[in-house]
Amino acid sequence: MTKLLITCVGENNQTFHFRILTLFKTIKAFGGNLAKSKLLANFVDDVDINIAKSLERIGVCVNIVKPYHHNLQRHCNKIRMLEIDEDYDVLVALDCDTAVTRDFSSEISTTSFRRCDSLLDPLDIQEWQYFYSYFNLPIPDDEKKIHANSAVLFIPKKYVRSLSTSWLHYANLVNDTFFSNDQWNKIGQHKYYTDQFALSLALADQNIDVNLLPAEFNIHINGSYQSWADQLHPYILSYHHNVTSDCKLQTTGMTVPDQYINNVNDCLIQ
Repeated sequence: MTKLLITCVGENNQTFHFRILTLFKTIKAFGGNLAKSKLLANFVDDVDINIAKSLERIGVCVNIVKPYHHNLQRHCNKIRMLEIDEDYDVLVALDCDTAVTRDFSSEISTTSFRRCDSLLDPLDIQEWQYFYSYFNLPIPDDEKKIHANSAVLFIPKKYVRSLSTSWLHYANLVNDTFFSNDQWNKIGQHKYYTDQFALSLALADQNIDVNLLPAEFNIHINGSYQSWADQLHPYILSYHHNVTSDCKLQTTGMTVPDQYINNVNDCLIQ
């Protein structure tokens, strides 16, 4: 049986407390075989003792990680997930603002690196060509593989160590290059995407072929994708800041996804 480590990295504040509890509660409620995996929540610098106890009660281990250099965009701390010393076959690295809605273990491969397509692309194709060429790396032939979304990553262990080193290396390089010329002034306007820029380069540098996940892994609760997602049965919901004042995920008007959002909200009030 494939040994999975499902993990995330978050800050020690109220927003991330909600997100991390939501992620692991939904894995336990709706994840099927995923609920049997090793579950690990990483917090940057420290964790509230009551949140730690709540996670431990549902079978989630808690770990404290140090942030990288303060000059790096905070999202880059997610690379710490690749430094975890545990026994596993595949690292399932998830963003905290995600909710699992059904078992996706059948989509996990012990040999193939998998991630979502990037629906929101900060650069146009000419900017991406410049970006890759600046670091003397080949740009992927498939346009969907150019921009590496880092929200949902299935990483076979054989890739983890080298990818971790390369990802952090390029995060620092990209960060140091922002605003260094006219082209990088434009790219630097999207500094929020530093970790995704760096992952894109690291995958090219390590010559890791990407097997994209189906659209059911990329359902966003922000109203932008309803035309194509209305009838999809999501595996994962990405909700970002779309949370109501009473701590529920906002519904979207998408017929099928909203059924899963309602299931998640019922889970959260139990």
